[in-house]
Amino acid sequence: MEEYVEYISRSPEDTARISAEIATQLRAGDIILYEGDMGAGKTTFTKGLAAALGITDPVTSPTFALVNEYTEGRLPLFHFDLYRIDSYDDLYAIGFLDYLDRGGVIAAEWSENIEGLEQELAGDSSRTIMKIRIEKTGENERRIKVRGHIVCPLCGSNEISKATVKQTGDTVRICEGCGALWTEPRISSDNSTTFAHYMESRGLKPYWNELEGKQYL
Repeated sequence: MEEYVEYISRSPEDTARISAEIATQLRAGDIILYEGDMGAGKTTFTKGLAAALGITDPVTSPTFALVNEYTEGRLPLFHFDLYRIDSYDDLYAIGFLDYLDRGGVIAAEWSENIEGLEQELAGDSSRTIMKIRIEKTGENERRIKVRGHIVCPLCGSNEISKATVKQTGDTVRICEGCGALWTEPRISSDNSTTFAHYMESRGLKPYWNELEGKQYL
């Protein structure tokens, strides 16, 4: 099972805060692939990204334009709607791949319409491909799952690494900033413990040299 960060948003303001956390880590060439039903909040999430990137133009859904360009921020943002795109021929026709070389961030709604899109784009290791799944869990509440861009949901600013505990063989996921620790792929604020507590409860010293095979998620 793949690791992912899970956030709960209870308002558009929450969604903007979550997307702002993610925006701080974005680099030129990164790609965001959204999944989620109509009205889940994909455009709301993009508005938060744009604001955090320093974009002041109003962000609107690109449903009819297919792509909206916002170029005055820290990074250009290219916001695609792929709802009516269901083949690679159509993707080429709208110039989607040309935007990969324009030094900005692509945020594409309805990415699930094109089978294998993530794998197709994954050939270039210089860019991060982030999958964001937004699920409606109430009138205003949303569950936001982020894969491919793992930032601690507790401190919101540090990357998470995965390692094996030598003496137990357990796989753990640890925020090197605040010391939060998870023992399962779902990384959320409600299922964390701390590095020190985990190690001490097993009679181990809470030192990094008790771990092996550490890698960033």
